[in-house]
Amino acid sequence: ITLDCLISGGSIVNAEAVWDHVTMADRELAFKAGDVIKVLDASNKDWWWGQIDEEEGWFPASFVRLWVNQEDGGAEPAEGTSEVQNGHLDPTNDCLCLGSPLQNRDQMRANVINEIMSTERHYIKHLKDICEVLNIE
Repeated sequence: ITLDCLISGGSIVNAEAVWDHVTMADRELAFKAGDVIKVLDASNKDWWWGQIDEEEGWFPASFVRLWVNQEDGGAEPAEGTSEVQNGHLDPTNDCLCLGSPLQNRDQMRANVINEIMSTERHYIKHLKDICEVLNIE
């Protein structure tokens, strides 16, 4: 079973944020650790489309852990459901997961580095704009 099959089959798929996601891009979804995100599209393995309240946007899949068929509003797995976490089958949590923990850790690091680089690029662009406006060489 893939996550997209569950979503397209009508299952409610909620994800709990493990880390804060701060973004400067318009189409990204910002959230704080502990927020519950409704996953609407998981066709891309790295970036998923989700919703918090009325806000929708892209977010890094490695920043969340998932529950399937969870009742709205709860941050714990619903009774009789399996928790999807860290990209592997975790027998201690009866957990159906999507890849290996090592791959997710590496992907997480790559996502963090990419976000830092993106933030720095935006910062440099803003500094250049300020210098241009003030005629500073």
